[in-house]
This record gives sequence, C-alpha cells and structure tokens, in this order.
Amino acid sequence: MGEKSNKPVFLGFTSRGIIQIIIISVAIILVFFLFLNTGMSYEATSYSGIAATAEFSECLTNNDAVLYGANWCSHCNSQKSMFGEHIEKIAFIDCDESRNLCELAEIEAYPTWVINGKKHLGVKSLNTLGALTGCELG
Repeated sequence: MGEKSNKPVFLGFTSRGIIQIIIISVAIILVFFLFLNTGMSYEATSYSGIAATAEFSECLTNNDAVLYGANWCSHCNSQKSMFGEHIEKIAFIDCDESRNLCELAEIEAYPTWVINGKKHLGVKSLNTLGALTGCELG
C-alpha cells in the first residue's frame, strides 16, 4: 500500500520516464529558440548598395565607432563590404587576433559595433550607423 506502480504505460516507458522525456524535450526546444533569438538583429546579410564614402567612414571612426568581429565571420564580412575600399578607415578589431581587447569590451557575438560605449549587435545599415553617430551618409 502506498507504493507507486513502476509498470510501463507507453512504449515501454513508465509515467515518470515519459515526464522526464517531455521535460528534456521542452528544454532542448527552449535552448534552440533562445540560440536563434539572442537579440541580434541582422539588418542585412549581403550588401549590393552604394559603398560608404571615405568621409562617412572617417566620421564613424572619429565618433568612436568600433567594429568588433572576425575575418571568418560571414556577417562581419557583409558589414565590412558596405565600406568598400574605405574599410581601412573603419576601426575594426579582429577578435581572433586581439582576444584581450574583445574580452575587455565584453564582446560576445560578431559583429558588434561599440558606439559611445554602447553595444549594437549584428549587421547595421549605413543609415543606422549614421543615425547612431551623427555622421552624414551623403
């Protein structure tokens, strides 16, 4: 009396086993959902528009906009392609080469723009970067 039955109830699993499977399944789905929705907003994954001007690129750097990423990162390369030949004028920190700088800045995802001390995750349009820095695109 008072003992619970440990008999299989479905496909050879006990009711306790079924509950554990459900909990684990929900946890896996939740982790997957959170992984896909980490707050990173990708405004573009490729760029076919007009590249930034030298003046705009210099203005971003002069307004302390720093792009953190890695050369193997496709989203970082998409972001950098928006600057065309003027990418050298952008302050870019390669986190593979400068791990200490990225750790100090607490960079957790690529690309990350740090503008006025605030992190902006993901690829940003030139218009967005202009609005964040006060730099004029044209």
